[in-house]
Amino acid sequence: MRKRIIKLALIGNPNVGKTSLFNQLTGLNQKVGNYLGVTVDKKIGFFSYENIHYQIIDLPGIYSIYPSSEDEEIVCQLLNNIDDIDYPDKILVVADSSNIKKSLLLFRQIQDLGFPVLFILNMLDEAKKKGVFIDIEKLKKFLLTEIVLIDARKGIGINKVKQKISSLNQKKKFSFFFNPGSYHSIAIQDVKNGYQVNTYRAWYYLANNKKFLKEDELLKKIKKKHNIISKKLQIRETLDRYEEIGKFFSKTVSEFLLDPKRNSLDFSKKIDNYLLLHPFWGYFIFFLLLFIIFQSVFFWAENPKKILEFFFSTLQKKLENIYPGPLNNFFVQGFLPGISTIITFIPQIFLLLFFLLLMEESGYISRVIFLMDRIMRPFGLNGKSVVPLISSVACAIPAIMSARHIENYRDRLITILVTPFITCSARLPVYTLIISLIIPDKKWYFIQLRGLVLMGMYLLGFFSALSISMILHLFLKKDYQSHLIMEMPTYKCPIFGNILITLWINIKSFMYNAGKIIVLLSVLIWGLGSFGPKKDFSPFSKYSISFKNIFEKKELPNSYLGLLGKKMEPILLPLGYDWKIGIGLISSLIAREVFVSTMASVYSIEKNGNFFLKEKMKKEIFSKTGKSVYNFATGFSLLFFYAFSMQCLSTLSIVKKETKSWKWPIIQFFFMTTFAYISSFFIYQILKT
Repeated sequence: MRKRIIKLALIGNPNVGKTSLFNQLTGLNQKVGNYLGVTVDKKIGFFSYENIHYQIIDLPGIYSIYPSSEDEEIVCQLLNNIDDIDYPDKILVVADSSNIKKSLLLFRQIQDLGFPVLFILNMLDEAKKKGVFIDIEKLKKFLLTEIVLIDARKGIGINKVKQKISSLNQKKKFSFFFNPGSYHSIAIQDVKNGYQVNTYRAWYYLANNKKFLKEDELLKKIKKKHNIISKKLQIRETLDRYEEIGKFFSKTVSEFLLDPKRNSLDFSKKIDNYLLLHPFWGYFIFFLLLFIIFQSVFFWAENPKKILEFFFSTLQKKLENIYPGPLNNFFVQGFLPGISTIITFIPQIFLLLFFLLLMEESGYISRVIFLMDRIMRPFGLNGKSVVPLISSVACAIPAIMSARHIENYRDRLITILVTPFITCSARLPVYTLIISLIIPDKKWYFIQLRGLVLMGMYLLGFFSALSISMILHLFLKKDYQSHLIMEMPTYKCPIFGNILITLWINIKSFMYNAGKIIVLLSVLIWGLGSFGPKKDFSPFSKYSISFKNIFEKKELPNSYLGLLGKKMEPILLPLGYDWKIGIGLISSLIAREVFVSTMASVYSIEKNGNFFLKEKMKKEIFSKTGKSVYNFATGFSLLFFYAFSMQCLSTLSIVKKETKSWKWPIIQFFFMTTFAYISSFFIYQILKT
């Protein structure tokens, strides 16, 4: 008999440490998917305690159960749909101990919805630094719930949380903390009769101006009949709740003015004012950090990459002479190059993501967002646009989804359209391969020339995004002006356990999602590059439809792949590309990084005695000129093409979903492809002379 899993939901304001607690409870036993029907990430984890199995879902950060963005709407829908597969049995509300007043509003709302709730006070050390002291016993009496004190980042109090979860049960309440009976009582009764819910849920349905019920038409009729304006009900509830919270807050929470000389927060403000948020030093430090990151991508990842390449080349040599034949060719020339492509680029992706997570864990990334807001404004972007632009360094798809936090539709649209210009991790394998081919391995002390070029490509993407956004700013119809409003988290010493868990999940996602595409295409490329049509093949013959008649073993130039590439070659010659590069460009429409695996497969089919992809590409000669294909001019032309082109169909599908129209992704694709072609043409023509 299958054991029942108790379902938990993790809820709280942004930046209260929910993800740290989630990681502590679940470790590596977690997965990332999507909510049904939308593209918002859904993080679900599992853990067991005293032979009881739990599923916990990490919900987006919210301040109230009344949503103002699509992320927050996900929470609203989950809490009101008992048929949802993730509908929680119990809820954990996490609060920042140094600022619990905001969390108490959300906590009371969850309580009144009727869920068993555990109140978790996180970051007690931050509260002490700010001079905030909480009388826990008194607070328990006022809240009528269990309270657990934790430090999620350090793993303190996690076992206590598990104990309280197991003993947490629904308690019968005879009254609500917010009783709306005196407001719109007849309308509330109509909702209770129509939906069979308690008094507060009836009020909540009336006060919510988002669609989250299947039988929404009945609710619309009730609102219209009683002239209900949802926003006014939300304001009334917020005022009443804060009045109730204020009565016990002063009795349970005390704030003391600390000696400024001993106050670490005062020290933190000085760091912000004089260094990290300074009009000059702030930008200098940020670009210095970028410089160090991109130097590290080459400097630290080079040896692990060489070791992995040597391992796969040795394996390929060993396997090539074992049971030679079609099956051996399939494995050595088709399957193995795809696997080696995935594995050999993990060190570089690992380092890039590690530094990004390190900045996020320490609280520095929020300073970058605030700092870059000054740059964003002249280009017509909302300050919140920085979040998608920075996120797209990892991947454009979640970055575009994160633009939902931008309330202004015009700013959100501009952000979505320019985000793919930012260099993502999928371009990283292409960049590092091409740069290592055309840029000498020269160093000046600790400064590596290849690292400088890589940083230049990232800056090129960033400034291109800003330039295109300025053009869109001039042409798109202007809306109301928006402002950046955000909380600045305190600086924290990074907990490497949290970083490594997130890093492992991202690497695993890359290996699984990108990996299966890369391997599949590598095998397809091998098949198309190993076989071609028979000379006497006729598609109209009744005897022609068979494998032997359609496919025949061919050399690469005469294969289906070679014939396709040669058809494209006249269009690509002005950019300095041969037909093999053309095949790579076509295959990378699926995902940019597939270019590398395609080249690996193409050159594996040709047996030239060398097993290292980079060495094979260096020796490639242009048949028409007798010169090296991967020369300085062609290399930079290719770098610029990948910097500006939309080589990712998945990104286009997300743009369509977010803009709710095929108009913008089609415009985006043709504009970026044309821009990439023209830019690469001029780069090649200038540099080849």
